[in-house]
Amino acid sequence: MPEAFQHYPDDISLESLLEHARRNERIARNLFDIEREIMGCQDCAAFVDSLVDRVRERFELDEVWLVLTDVEANQPLHTMLAEDGALSLLVTAPAADYLHLTGGSRTPLLIPDTRGYQHLIPAAWQTDIRSMAILPLEVEDRLAGGLVLGTRTAGRYSRNMDAFFLEQLAVKASMGLDSAVAREQLRRLATRDALTGLRNRREMETVLQKELSRSRRYQMPLSLLFIDCDNFKRINDDYGHECGDAYLCHLGECLRRQVREDDSVFRFAGDEFVVVLPNQSVQAATHIGARLQERVAKEPLQWEGHRIPLSFSVGVAGNEQPGLEDSRALLRYADQRLYEQKRER
Repeated sequence: MPEAFQHYPDDISLESLLEHARRNERIARNLFDIEREIMGCQDCAAFVDSLVDRVRERFELDEVWLVLTDVEANQPLHTMLAEDGALSLLVTAPAADYLHLTGGSRTPLLIPDTRGYQHLIPAAWQTDIRSMAILPLEVEDRLAGGLVLGTRTAGRYSRNMDAFFLEQLAVKASMGLDSAVAREQLRRLATRDALTGLRNRREMETVLQKELSRSRRYQMPLSLLFIDCDNFKRINDDYGHECGDAYLCHLGECLRRQVREDDSVFRFAGDEFVVVLPNQSVQAATHIGARLQERVAKEPLQWEGHRIPLSFSVGVAGNEQPGLEDSRALLRYADQRLYEQKRER
């Protein structure tokens, strides 16, 4: 005990007050550090990953995750997180269930006993999480879901606890997520194809340059597929341009679903697409191209009672091939191989 307090009869309570003040100072410092670290994130996935990791580390929690309701307004956020590869666990909850369990609270909800809240806990942790706090997340002035702090210690979060710092964290998390969503939407306007929603040619050039640089640095192969629809003009002539647009959207979605998370699908121009395949040899990429042709052929476009099959030709190129060390050379070579296949089909 510090000597300065030895003459006070209530020195123990004073020490307790000082410890309480020091604890609050540590919490405030942690909140400041979290805010500083997450505000620099450039996309939603990076923001969510950083937020979850920092909160778990700074406050020594067992698990931290996000719950988003399944309302349509949340779909763009779901898509952003999925496409950008968010590593943190995300629970999607029916809106009715979430509102029933939380009462639609816009302030932190402290839950000493998680029985009855299993729907809001990732399946892998449902038997372990004994107490949790749900911090409301607001996006575009609406309740989108919650940031959940989970612990294996029953009763850690009791309903009579002071939630002042949790309220601060909820506000910072909501403001950061809202800002990340806005930045992501602006970025997508410049980098997304307006028709298919796939990344556009401009974004392809940026991604391809990055992947080539990474390929050289780590001495890994990089391949790409150049895809062109078969008989697309006839589809437009027979069924109309609206059907042609639907055909391109359907094909783009089929391609996106069939590739790995590390791969990227782009609309290059017109009825042409490019798939960038990091760490794939030309031989592997050739098999991938053939597999994609087989799989999309099984998912025809249903259009006004017509069953329109998907069909495309594909050219393959990889930087392991002599002279194909930059993006232009790769695309030019793949384009040549594409038209060789078209002549054979």
